[in-house]
Amino acid sequence: MANGTYDAVVIGAGHNGLVTAAYLAGEGMSVLVLERLDKIGGAVTTDEFAPGFQGPMCSYVVHALRGKVIDDLRLREHGFEFTNAGARGRISSRLHPFPDGSYIGGPDVRDQLDTINQIRGLSEHDARNYPDWLDFWDQAAAILDPFFLKEPPTIAELAEGVRGSRQEDVLEKLLTWSYIDLVEHYFEDERVKAHAMTHNIECDPSSPGSMLGIALFKCSQFNRAEDQGIPRMSMGTVSQSIADSARSRGAEIRTRAIVEQVIVEDGEAKGVRLAGGEEIRADIVVCNADPKRTFSTMFKADQLSGETRRRLNRWKTQAGCVKFLAGLSELPDFSGYLGEGYDRNGITYVNIMPSVAYHQASWDACAAGHPSQHPMMSIQLTSTAEPGLVRGDGHVMSIWTLYYPPELAEGSWDQRRDEVGEHIINVLTEYAPNFRESIVEHTVQAPLDIETRVGMTDGNIRHLDMIPSQLLSQRQPYRTEIRNFYMCGAGTHPMGEVTGAPGHNAAHVILRDQERIPA
Repeated sequence: MANGTYDAVVIGAGHNGLVTAAYLAGEGMSVLVLERLDKIGGAVTTDEFAPGFQGPMCSYVVHALRGKVIDDLRLREHGFEFTNAGARGRISSRLHPFPDGSYIGGPDVRDQLDTINQIRGLSEHDARNYPDWLDFWDQAAAILDPFFLKEPPTIAELAEGVRGSRQEDVLEKLLTWSYIDLVEHYFEDERVKAHAMTHNIECDPSSPGSMLGIALFKCSQFNRAEDQGIPRMSMGTVSQSIADSARSRGAEIRTRAIVEQVIVEDGEAKGVRLAGGEEIRADIVVCNADPKRTFSTMFKADQLSGETRRRLNRWKTQAGCVKFLAGLSELPDFSGYLGEGYDRNGITYVNIMPSVAYHQASWDACAAGHPSQHPMMSIQLTSTAEPGLVRGDGHVMSIWTLYYPPELAEGSWDQRRDEVGEHIINVLTEYAPNFRESIVEHTVQAPLDIETRVGMTDGNIRHLDMIPSQLLSQRQPYRTEIRNFYMCGAGTHPMGEVTGAPGHNAAHVILRDQERIPA
């Protein structure tokens, strides 16, 4: 820092903001990170949600964090560590139960061959097709993965890259088929179809292009196995390790520092103004907040072009979630599926999604403004991997449930939050009869609560819906129309998830623009 001016100010100490800060500081820039909350991490934190119970308040597992980011920032030297229950270990067994008493997964399933053998018991046709299903997603991810840590490609660039290869047909399907189209193409049995569906379809699963976002999620298969799993003491460890890396490189981090406005002079960012009036000057300003929040709250209308204002109004953040955290006296009992005497500690993940129609009904309710009566649940029994999250006896359960509208057609979230929580409990108790009685404490975070706590518009955990018109080159650019003002959050390429990629990419764009690294 020289003469009270920083080389760069980063707004928001979420994980991508911290990654950006670490890379910039590593190239000798003076960097200040400003966080409005009293702790770092944004949506990647561990919090005590009930007396004696800690858990992941938003993100809950590491599967997509890029190895290059981990290595470049030396995160393992700064406390980044997994439990001995990696995402591919025995204790991380996944269970997908169905209302008729059948299931896929469980403690005895250790690889894809075991899964195929299970599916064979449901449908010989689907068992034969399952390897082709996996291969489709291998090819889809291979198309996109080379661009993950680069500036976003256009569709034309993707098409040119696969022209004349087998991936040409894969790309065409990604862009023109719906996710349900693909499921129906490969499978016949309704249970296998349901198993092939995924919670990460954060849009209408019957809409063309609804597979494109999933292909980005599938890129995590190229990550190292040792970089995937449940971190020690859950997700807060990830953010803390990145912050410690940034500090070790010279970055400063201030909490309880609310940025009210980006200072703009002659179309160029010159710093920020905090609540209370303090001004901090900087040659570059980088924002980790979502695009809607950024451009609607941090600038005056006359500082933005008409196109930026129109795009702000076009951004879609409809795919809402509810986060349910519970402290339990005992683990859920799935003996109705797995038989008496199974190892309850051997199940870490449970998927509640009984059919394709159930999935579609959940989206349709959300689109109409109603809380889902068909909640899809991605359940993590967090304390089976990290017992240290519980003080005394008990267990921690984390559930992401879909879909829930940010704004309700009837009533408010304050009025209906408890109703939604009760419905989630009722549905899960149908699968694990002891669940309701095992609850010691629980908390329900509606989209409104996530927005209020973390600052993500509409509680959208990806910042923007993962739809074709908001992916790749159509996502929020790192560079903006305001000179020296950049974006680095989940609303930029490639996606919203704990990847570190937006922060990495934004930092490298800035460093190239500043001629600190080769173009």
